Amino acid sequence: MSHLYRRDQIYWLAFYKNGKLYRRSLKTKDRSQAIYLKNKQDQSLIEGNNIAPDNQRNCSSLLEEYQQFNEHRRVRDVNLGTESRIKRFLSWAATLTVNRISENKLQEYLNHRINNDKISLYEANNTIINLKAWLNWAVKMQYVTDNPLRNVKKYKIPLNPKRFLSREEIEELLTAAQNPDIYTDRDTVLYPVIATAIYTGMRQAELFSLEWSDVDFTRKQITVKNKEGFTTKSKKFRVIPLHDKLRSILVPLRKEKGPCFDTTNQRRVFKRILKIGKLMGIGWHTLRHTFASHLVMNGVDLNTVKDLLGHSSITTTMIYSHLSKEHIKVAVNKLRF
Repeated sequence: MSHLYRRDQIYWLAFYKNGKLYRRSLKTKDRSQAIYLKNKQDQSLIEGNNIAPDNQRNCSSLLEEYQQFNEHRRVRDVNLGTESRIKRFLSWAATLTVNRISENKLQEYLNHRINNDKISLYEANNTIINLKAWLNWAVKMQYVTDNPLRNVKKYKIPLNPKRFLSREEIEELLTAAQNPDIYTDRDTVLYPVIATAIYTGMRQAELFSLEWSDVDFTRKQITVKNKEGFTTKSKKFRVIPLHDKLRSILVPLRKEKGPCFDTTNQRRVFKRILKIGKLMGIGWHTLRHTFASHLVMNGVDLNTVKDLLGHSSITTTMIYSHLSKEHIKVAVNKLRF
């Protein structure tokens, strides 16, 4: 069996083969990645083989291993979205091995999806991100020699004001989410999840990774942090004040430990709620924009909004700056001379 150790924060493997000692850098600081690769190496040693990068690796088996690797590292719905995008591309391109993947083939596919299926540039960019991440993982694991999509750039998306809900729409959404008629016995009641999204601005993955130990009802705060199976987008933790209304919603549900929310059938239920509330064309991220937009419109400075949203740069938060300017104009117009 191989021995896992660290050198200058990088994980290495030491193992004997045919009586000779080998040492190999795993080229990662991530312990879970290192353990995963160690297990693969051990299995390979048992079978009398060695792991060798090969760009003729079968795409289906490589994707299956990628999903297994991410199973406890990401939210289930995030994994399903990633798998769906990669599978759709591989099916369209009739690609069986990694060496058949190319930048030109991906561009043809995206052009087809944009022009024929009318997908948004956001969805096209998500496809690029997912495919590159999958192949980068394969390179890190030394399954393939290089990523054929490493130089593919994302689409530049024109900056437009973000859609957010008005106060009236928020009320309609929360009312619809409390309607018992939309739920079956197997459905997740999404009212507390939606309320948490609106009152905290948390990302979907953060919401579905939230645990009761992250909610401090005494200090009235929620901590969004890295944990086993989940990493925040910025790789940093942040603290969000617990709004009094949200606290009153969560208190009756709280437990000592475990996840705050069940995500079973959440996609179908969410669509049902939007239909009843007559709020079509919005998603979970719209609730995040709603949180941020109403903060800015109520005079909260952009740096504070940046910290609450967990943005790594103020540049990202600047998409809400126009809301602040409009309210400044209103304030100036109150002058009576």
